[in-house]
Amino acid sequence: MNRHARFALLTPLLVSAVAMPATMAHAAAPAAAPAAACALVAAPNTNPQEFDLTLTGFKPNQNVAVTGPEKFTVTTDGQGKSTTEDVKKGNYTAKARGGQGQDHGNQNRSVGCTKPARVPATTVKITDVDISGAATTPAEVNCAVPQNVVFTGKLTGTGTGDVEATWRSGAKTSVPTVKFTAPDTATSFTAKFPGRPAPNAAMPQVAASLTVGNASDSFTFTLKCAPNT
Repeated sequence: MNRHARFALLTPLLVSAVAMPATMAHAAAPAAAPAAACALVAAPNTNPQEFDLTLTGFKPNQNVAVTGPEKFTVTTDGQGKSTTEDVKKGNYTAKARGGQGQDHGNQNRSVGCTKPARVPATTVKITDVDISGAATTPAEVNCAVPQNVVFTGKLTGTGTGDVEATWRSGAKTSVPTVKFTAPDTATSFTAKFPGRPAPNAAMPQVAASLTVGNASDSFTFTLKCAPNT
């Protein structure tokens, strides 16, 4: 065999020897795993506000110990996720635990749980109150005996939150907490009519007032008496 022929046979072997390590190195590079994360999130449509603790980016079916205002252990699903509902708000830490069939190198992996952003408190400002009416049940009553008179009122203003409404009628005072939602919110109050001494006595009336902050209103209701009561 001449020199030229020997060189032709060796060339494919050299090319393969050079190309193989690069191909193997490319195949061995794993896809980057998502970083483990833990977060405390405000649960929607809850009043009072509740919070859920969510885990993402952990190994599938992995035990994770959570410590903080509450302590518990959860197991992630097949996607490495988990949600624990209605936990106390505060600072939490989630630590992955090793176990059978799991990567023990994750045993010391620990992440802090982020908290939801602080929501500024909404200030309630009541600008007006109005007693819109009153009624008895039935509309015509026996005025010779005690009766309940239900007054209805409306608060008007801005903001969202709890306010105290002061109702008064005669010797009775009631201060209910009203969950105000702008622009207006209803409130009610039950006053007592003691009964009149005789059918020919003065027309029975019950007065009530409503006060919230600097806003107030009053209303006088005249009962409708059944005949001869």
